Amino acid sequence: MIELKQVTKSYRKKHVLHELSLKIEGVYGLLGPNGAGKTTLMKILCGLTSLSKGDIQIDGRSVMKRKYADVARQVGFLPQDFNIYPELTAKDVLLHLALLQGISGEMERLKRVNEVLQRVNLLEHADTYMRELSGGMRRRVGIAQLLLRKPQILIFDEPTAGLDIEERIRFRNLLRELGDDHTIVISSHIVEDIEFLCTKIGILRQGNIQFEGTPQQLKSKANGYLMRTIIPTECLSSWMKDNRVVHLIEHGNQIEVRYLEEMLQPSSDVEPRLIDGYLKIMRGIQ
Repeated sequence: MIELKQVTKSYRKKHVLHELSLKIEGVYGLLGPNGAGKTTLMKILCGLTSLSKGDIQIDGRSVMKRKYADVARQVGFLPQDFNIYPELTAKDVLLHLALLQGISGEMERLKRVNEVLQRVNLLEHADTYMRELSGGMRRRVGIAQLLLRKPQILIFDEPTAGLDIEERIRFRNLLRELGDDHTIVISSHIVEDIEFLCTKIGILRQGNIQFEGTPQQLKSKANGYLMRTIIPTECLSSWMKDNRVVHLIEHGNQIEVRYLEEMLQPSSDVEPRLIDGYLKIMRGIQ
């Protein structure tokens, strides 16, 4: 459990994060537009930047009173692209990083490297050069180097951005497996990733928390506000100008249009998806 208590971060008297109070556990998804404060929050959790006010506790113990090195050992952060040492093999990269991390003994390093390669399903690619690995495989090497330190908390920034469908599925499955014994924080613009992976979601907007709860609770925010209508294809252009539209589904010569109403509609029987609840909150529909 990571608990944020009224966390504030300011730059030149401007609040980037404003009195955030969150309880992060399980696989936690951060959603929000660009500039919402997600990256700043991740940097604070990693100990890469300080906060201006508030407190962060991990399992009930404040990290603000501890050395950065103590916090860093508990947290592993993976950026969008991990592509270091392109002329080395995946195994050699990990052996080098294991040495830098202070894992003593050649046999112990080799054992740990093989363990983490197995964990991320890359053992058969251990001798492949980093430059020859796909984007998804490089990110799995990135996870492997985090696991060498055995951190409690894993933080991922846009973990599946730029991956093809097959790699995205493999990466999602790996993150779900890691969620069994790690607290994971995922920041993503891809709502489908959050829906598939996360047990809890926080939505940020302009440094403020707009929502925190389970995926089902987020979906339920759109109950009664989501409507649908069937239109002929030739009428689509007029609907494309309507900012209420959230989804289009093609049915032969007809199109199903799903849209959000500003007021609660007792007649609505449309089952909301996660994106519907997200958009309802972001559009300020009450």
